[in-house]
Amino acid sequence: MNSVLLRTRRKGCMYINQSISYMLTARELLYGIFIAAKSGGTLPRLTLMLPTQFMVHRFELPLVATLLFTKDERITLLLSTVSRFFIWANIVLNALGYTLLVLLYRHSVQTIFNRKVPTMRVHDWNQPRCHPAIQSFNVHLLMLRPLEIMFRFLTAPLRVLPDVIILGETRCGTTTLCGHIASLSLGSVLSNESRQKGINAAKIKVYPPFCPWEHPELDHKESFYFVGHYLGFVHPYFYRMAFPLKITRWWEEKLLGNFFFTFDGCAQYLNSPTAPYLIARAYGHRNKINGKDVCNKYQSTECNERYPPILVACTRNPVDQAVSWWKYENNAISWGETMGLNEWNSDLRSIKYPPKSIGDALYYSKSEFVLNAYSDAESLVGSLIHQRCSDCGENHNAVQLNESTNRLPPWAMTWPCGQMSTIGRGFSSNIQRYNNVFKAAFGSNVGDELTSEGKQNPIEYVHIVPLESQTNGTWLRESLRPILSDVVRRSTRQRKRSYSFFMPHMDSAVDRVCSDSNNIMSWRNTGVKLTNPALEPSDAELALLHRHFGDDDKEMNRIMKR
Repeated sequence: MNSVLLRTRRKGCMYINQSISYMLTARELLYGIFIAAKSGGTLPRLTLMLPTQFMVHRFELPLVATLLFTKDERITLLLSTVSRFFIWANIVLNALGYTLLVLLYRHSVQTIFNRKVPTMRVHDWNQPRCHPAIQSFNVHLLMLRPLEIMFRFLTAPLRVLPDVIILGETRCGTTTLCGHIASLSLGSVLSNESRQKGINAAKIKVYPPFCPWEHPELDHKESFYFVGHYLGFVHPYFYRMAFPLKITRWWEEKLLGNFFFTFDGCAQYLNSPTAPYLIARAYGHRNKINGKDVCNKYQSTECNERYPPILVACTRNPVDQAVSWWKYENNAISWGETMGLNEWNSDLRSIKYPPKSIGDALYYSKSEFVLNAYSDAESLVGSLIHQRCSDCGENHNAVQLNESTNRLPPWAMTWPCGQMSTIGRGFSSNIQRYNNVFKAAFGSNVGDELTSEGKQNPIEYVHIVPLESQTNGTWLRESLRPILSDVVRRSTRQRKRSYSFFMPHMDSAVDRVCSDSNNIMSWRNTGVKLTNPALEPSDAELALLHRHFGDDDKEMNRIMKR
């Protein structure tokens, strides 16, 4: 009898604790929605609008109709119908937005943070507490843009592809370089002397990419498209979802007479085993969705784009890059722990992830497990590129489509085996891989045509910008000019005005951007100290890194002809 009463009491206490836990979780969720709305999030703002819409429809609308239109029932009915429409539209947007948000949250925790989604276990009901996932969910609610993502995918056929793609590498000044390129718009303001002389001048208008994350170091810089942040969806045609509308380009070029170009700067592309093939495919001759030719469906001029984008690789001393990336990732791990993400997703990555030291990370990146994963990921999309394929019609440098490659599997995102699997991979092999893929997709002649005069880089398709070149205005100018010269040459082939018209304006903007005073103030996303000093690399580990990167350093010197 006593045991039955005890079990009944325990069950009663558990139900009470569950109820209180649900209320605590709901309170934290509402608080997260309020904070996200206060920060400018579209979805949480629409959520907070719903109660107001219901109140207006139920109480205020009949009063307004009575005061203004006492004898006209048709207008009263019209107002009520319009009110219902906006309420239902908001409900639908909330339902779609939070559904996508939950999917993106799970995807982010599992494949970006490499953790398991926190869950409530039986012993957690012994006392009232919030759901362990609510803290990390609220962080994603604050940062992610689900409604904007849906809108951009829906309008993808109306958008353009980027002219410049900055491939990374991580911790090599990618963010700073993107900031310099974006600031060209400000640097192209016409001088008083030009206006007084009546010179027919044009402004340089640079448009950054859309980013799914609202974060100061990511926003207006990188799209994360080809590394799978959009639930692993990487269909090359929809890459354009992250870039401006075609009417924006038409407005800038045709009506205002400006020089328009857009860029993407994702630091994860250079090491990605799948990105070079997918990027090349995005600029290829044929793209099909479910067996249908989207070129014919949407009549897109980009479908027949002969010229590939201008590729840029940022580099630095490989040992310094590895150490900086090691510190950055460990600080990111600490950030995940503050969100309550404590259990590693070893089923997806490995029981060896994350490595305990930078030496372990180096051995991990060279392990058979990691090498096989990179090889398998590359094989998923490697069949996309065929040089001079027989069924491409007159365009022998076209890119074929493997219809099954629309989404990356979770193990291949964002890098196979986790972010630290890239420590020790070097620069030269990745840069040469991009060059080989684009050479196979577009041939040598296009790269030769797009190469600027005096360009010293023997890699046809990839411009290389060392980190040290961004520490001095003169060096930065020398690095930017060949890139922007290729951008102008690529863009003006189909424009009325010539290269000789736009390039002086580009040079003028570069001169303003590359002043030493401006360059010093433009450093972004600089390195920080480790939150856990015990993870600081030892002298022995640094010596190990120097020995490991010796061959890659020599190869990079050969490529850059130092």
